[in-house]
Amino acid sequence: MKILYSWLKDFIDINLTPEELEKKFISLGIEVASVTKKGADFEGVYAAKITLIEPHPNADKLHLVTLDTAWGKQRVVCGAKNIALGQTVPLAKVGARLGAEVLKPETIRGVLSDGMLCSADELGLTSVRQSGILLLGDEVKIGTDVKTLYGKSDIIFDLELTPNRPDLMSHLGVARELAILLNLPLKTKKIEPVKGSGKSLDINILAADGCPRYNGRIIRNVKNVQSPDWLKERLSAMDVNPKNALVDITNYVLFEIGHPMHAFDLNHLEGGQINVRWANEGEKFLGLDGVERNLTVQNLVIADGKKPVALAGVIGGAGDSILPETKDIFLESAYFYPPCINKTSKKFGISTEASQRYERGTDIDNCRAAMDLATKLVLEICGGEPSETNDVYPVKYEPQEIKFTPAQINKILGMEVSAEKQKEIISKLGDKFNSDGEVWSLTPVTYRRDLTHRWDLAEEVARHAGLENLAAQDSGVTHASLYFGENPKNVDLGEKFSNALASMGFYECKNFDFCSLKDVQTFGFSSKTAVEIKNPLAEGMEYMRPALLLSLLKNLEFNQRFGRHDLSLFEYGKTFEIQKGYPLESFALAGVMCGKTPRSKFFAGESLAVDFYRLKGVIAAVFEGVEGISLAPCKEVPSFMHPKLTADILFDGRKIGLFGKVHPLTLKAYDVKTDVWAFEFSEKPLEKKFDAQQFKKARDISIYPSSWRDLSVVIDKGVTYAQVEDVLNTTGINYKYSLIDLYQGANLPEGKKSITLRFEFSHSQRTLTDKEVSQASENILNALKTSLGAALR
Repeated sequence: MKILYSWLKDFIDINLTPEELEKKFISLGIEVASVTKKGADFEGVYAAKITLIEPHPNADKLHLVTLDTAWGKQRVVCGAKNIALGQTVPLAKVGARLGAEVLKPETIRGVLSDGMLCSADELGLTSVRQSGILLLGDEVKIGTDVKTLYGKSDIIFDLELTPNRPDLMSHLGVARELAILLNLPLKTKKIEPVKGSGKSLDINILAADGCPRYNGRIIRNVKNVQSPDWLKERLSAMDVNPKNALVDITNYVLFEIGHPMHAFDLNHLEGGQINVRWANEGEKFLGLDGVERNLTVQNLVIADGKKPVALAGVIGGAGDSILPETKDIFLESAYFYPPCINKTSKKFGISTEASQRYERGTDIDNCRAAMDLATKLVLEICGGEPSETNDVYPVKYEPQEIKFTPAQINKILGMEVSAEKQKEIISKLGDKFNSDGEVWSLTPVTYRRDLTHRWDLAEEVARHAGLENLAAQDSGVTHASLYFGENPKNVDLGEKFSNALASMGFYECKNFDFCSLKDVQTFGFSSKTAVEIKNPLAEGMEYMRPALLLSLLKNLEFNQRFGRHDLSLFEYGKTFEIQKGYPLESFALAGVMCGKTPRSKFFAGESLAVDFYRLKGVIAAVFEGVEGISLAPCKEVPSFMHPKLTADILFDGRKIGLFGKVHPLTLKAYDVKTDVWAFEFSEKPLEKKFDAQQFKKARDISIYPSSWRDLSVVIDKGVTYAQVEDVLNTTGINYKYSLIDLYQGANLPEGKKSITLRFEFSHSQRTLTDKEVSQASENILNALKTSLGAALR
């Protein structure tokens, strides 16, 4: 969005340098793509004609140039190669100002130069593409002040706006934003309603879900003259070529207050009515660009009594466009539902200044003001006789009230912003603001539809109070709370788990959320519970994926085709399914492993093939510090997993995922050549219970040596390792343990097995004695005997 500095001053009294204003934009979170100077930023430069060119006596590449000026003959030294006798060129007199520089007399190689011939760059005329000395043309009279040929000096700011701020896509919108930041009054141009006589066209809104409001007015007996210079200059600064007054006025209103307008030639509209409706399937439309398009029922059109005359909010029709001879016009000012305009714009590949605003959301309350402003300009420039305005607005839009307290705003930001400052900022964001009592309320203005809850207001306070002040002054760090859209408990488990997997050598994948019907069926999901896409982007993307593993198997196949067989991949993303008739999306984490582990890279001997226990170790590492996790044999094995080598992941006794070996038939369907070990679990159950403070915090490492003990016990074959862990975790003794051996065979009683556990005992304050370690080992053995009937081997 381009903003002209002088135009901005129509709405707000600012006296900032371009550099200062650029910093203000940045402090508001508005990116400035470029700052460009336009027009003449110089004084004391006049047109002169070259009458004599002589060689410089002391320099081969310089010349002595004599010129006719309005004050007589003048000679200067010049090195340009494009000068010739009879040319009219700009001559800067001694004392002239070129930008911030003042020209002084200068002796060049022993010859006094009484002034300087100027190039376009030296005059700051960046829009003029001409090398060497600027040639003015024979029609320019000697003595003409050159600055009068190029308009006034001005600054153009090119702003990069985010899609949620369509209200900034005008000079009024940017001025409103600066007025809050600088605490300056906004010079609102009062647009008086223009009273007309006689009726306008009948307006029928037949697609209320696409067009909630439509204004129309007839203006007869206009003279479509050329626009005045001031209007042409402003539109040219916006990179819009002026055409004629009627078209230029609609463009001017768009850039001034942000509301697109359209003008039709009234004599080309048939039936005496305007119908806002959905297009008929296959209906043809010829646009202003000369391209005929086949429409669908998803395209919103403006039609007269017989045919479409415009693609609503995108482009007008060729048959009803404004021509130089147009005498009667119909002016349109409407609000269109943004997704409708977005679909049409994307479908036909048309992006106009109007569509860019409509598809982001214009101000529905601005329709009448835009109509009155455009009418006023038409009457001033083109004359004419206006009718009444037909304003069809069946259901008035009412912004929702937001309730909050200053303390809540400060808690979100993690900084103290005084109640007075909050009031100063927030009160300017709504038509209704109440700060009486502990709980405040705000009803946002209609052009700020992005303000829906107190977190939005906190963002506004932060931007206008100064984002640079967010960090606490004493520590240099912010204490702001972070809120995740899907998780209100301030913890991103996905990041925690992803970091754990990355630390174990896994590579993260990012895949599309789409899959094919074949994927759905291969993984045993029903097409009735899978979320189908009505308008898939491509073949094979007809459904939203119900599991992450199907994407990871495709990643494995792709890598194996290029000779990569030792792989550990994971993805954190969304899965989708139909529940109770509605699509449900949730976050999940999945991983796959195949080939061998990279032991040799770490000098740990020969690489080992991935197996069930390696995968189980990965699961344990991922969930380290999360209490309530347990593993158990899978009761209902899904068809895509191996029936004998799959286990459930339980959280507080509830199944949240699984891990194990992928079924060979599943691998065959994806053309994967090796065994694959995989896991996938849902993150939602964990998020609902845990917050950031409930994870185990890091402990200091003991500086004292540890003591090691191995303990071998005989237990029943039916005892699971999970049962052993339950006993070891409740002994109350400070130690680490791991399973180092499992034996089943000869020399053991019938129905028994032997396990060997390794324990590491340590103390943070001192070295443990042998007696203390022996006593701890004995206590562990007694606990295993009592709970599981274990016997020392």
